[in-house]
Amino acid sequence: MRKWNRLIGSVGFFLLMLVALFMYPQQSGSEKETSKHPLQISAEEEQALYDFQEYLYTDGGFFEQVGIEMEKAGYDYSIAAMIYSSNDIKLNIILENIKEVTEHQQQEILQIFNDMMIKNHIEQQAFTIQVSSTNSP
Repeated sequence: MRKWNRLIGSVGFFLLMLVALFMYPQQSGSEKETSKHPLQISAEEEQALYDFQEYLYTDGGFFEQVGIEMEKAGYDYSIAAMIYSSNDIKLNIILENIKEVTEHQQQEILQIFNDMMIKNHIEQQAFTIQVSSTNSP
């Protein structure tokens, strides 16, 4: 009896999917799409983003300079970076071997990043920086 219930349920679900498919007709592929997908960027924007990303990650670039200053301050860390555009960069600084990040540590790390942004002529408002530890929830 249980197998029949599953079979009937499966057939019913399949029929509902078919009905839904026919009720919502697909647009024909012959019409030219007039609007761009919101996540697509132009070739120029893509190249600019690539160049900016290269600048951040290259030898002697922004992240290497920040790393030198973080090591001078005695921090063992890793960075998770999400670069959405040159004006929207999210960084998560994860401190190793620290139970909980203190307010002083957070301010010191933010100051290191701000100093490097000023030195490299990078817009500070482009960055959203979060400091956490490996033991943070």
